[in-house]
Amino acid sequence: MRSIPFVIFFLFITVFMSTANAKNIVINTPHQQIEFNETNALPVHWNICYPDCSDTAKIVLNVANEANQFFSLEQLQSIENIIYQPVFIENEDAMELMFELRDDIDIEGMTTPISKINYVISKTSFQADMIVYSSNPIKIRIDGRDALQPENITGLGGLYNGTQLITVTPQDIGAIEQKSWVKDSKEIWHGIRTRFWSFLISPRSNIQSYTMRDIDNHSFVLEALSDSNQYHFSFYFGPVEKSALVSVSTQLKQLLYTALWNWLRWICFGLQMILGWVYSWLGHMGLSIILLSVIVKILLYPLSRLAEKWQREVHEIQAWLQPRLKEIKAQYTGEEAHTRTLALYKEKQVNPMFTFKSLAGLLIQIPIFIAVFDMLGESILLKQQSFLWIKDLSIPDHWMHLPFLIPFFGESFNLLPLLMMLVTALGAFFFQDQHLKGTLLKQQKRKLYLMAFAFFILFYTFPAGMVLYWTTSNSLQLIKVIFLRYQT
Repeated sequence: MRSIPFVIFFLFITVFMSTANAKNIVINTPHQQIEFNETNALPVHWNICYPDCSDTAKIVLNVANEANQFFSLEQLQSIENIIYQPVFIENEDAMELMFELRDDIDIEGMTTPISKINYVISKTSFQADMIVYSSNPIKIRIDGRDALQPENITGLGGLYNGTQLITVTPQDIGAIEQKSWVKDSKEIWHGIRTRFWSFLISPRSNIQSYTMRDIDNHSFVLEALSDSNQYHFSFYFGPVEKSALVSVSTQLKQLLYTALWNWLRWICFGLQMILGWVYSWLGHMGLSIILLSVIVKILLYPLSRLAEKWQREVHEIQAWLQPRLKEIKAQYTGEEAHTRTLALYKEKQVNPMFTFKSLAGLLIQIPIFIAVFDMLGESILLKQQSFLWIKDLSIPDHWMHLPFLIPFFGESFNLLPLLMMLVTALGAFFFQDQHLKGTLLKQQKRKLYLMAFAFFILFYTFPAGMVLYWTTSNSLQLIKVIFLRYQT
């Protein structure tokens, strides 16, 4: 078999097809490059480019399928001789590759009932369609074990690891179940996803019913039945990214931020839109994350001011109560001490649970904390983006490789979480409040120091882009604390 030449144009689509004695056929679109085996009419390689193949900073996912370990049709597994002849048609918005049985093939003597396979590859999205003509039910096996490699992050950052088998219905998204489906007008997708990529298949309306079977942690088999002997499947093979998903089906937007309530997901979408806009303006992801932190700080200023107001009120009450409660504790015990304590709260006209008011100030900001956490953690925009010593903002910064493994922390020293902790600790050091003196001030600072250490442990193995955001946010808070300290 002689090699197959192919040329990639930046703005236009090109297709180079093999000569008659070659076995592989390559189709290129702006988002996908698929190489087909002419013997069994199945993909041999399926390469994905994001945002597109002409982008110099593109992210590429290369999936090999030489042994049909990723994608296969059971009826074509044992074919060894070329029984199909390819026919190529280029349309305005798609490439169509048809594998038809050769004229000299005896259909009755074949072990496969598949007479024809059509592939339609979109030029404008990550969608591909497959139409199979068969007199028998079709069995498609998908195995993402080697195709979609999961993340390999240690510690708490490991929550981004793993591969999920999912089903996306119009109502929700969940795990694939071993069950039968009667096909109706509803659009349902089944497939595999990792943190940044997904491969999904959707049986179309001409399929009467289908069954999901042989499900394990990485693979499943879809067995379909059609009265018309025609089986139409749509595929989405691309990034878990809003514009790419929506270009194929608005329903696939459910893949984003699936663990959150809908109202929190909309906050994530808003933050994602701001980050995308800033990145399109600056062209540098590290700086875009820093600016995003500044923008969010500005947008949250009214809530932050309210939270600080409540915190000051709590501190004022604590400063008034502390010496009086200390005196009661020294002079009285039992029921008498309890009665006098309640009288003290009544005199100040506060509820004994008044400290929860300061907690409420924090709670109203937590939705933004969660939304930023999820948005930056799932954003493929951070992948392969560098900043200062950080080679990839989508993983921990790996400032220095360690000659040994530390359980939970891994084999690298991450500098950015340490800088974040130091910035937060400095904020605690310079913290002051006109109502807190002596023991109360020391207690508050101790809480802030503990919080700084807790966030260091929490964020140590999290993506560097996320840690960069919180380091920037804490730096802005430090500047504010220092300004207020020396202003007074």
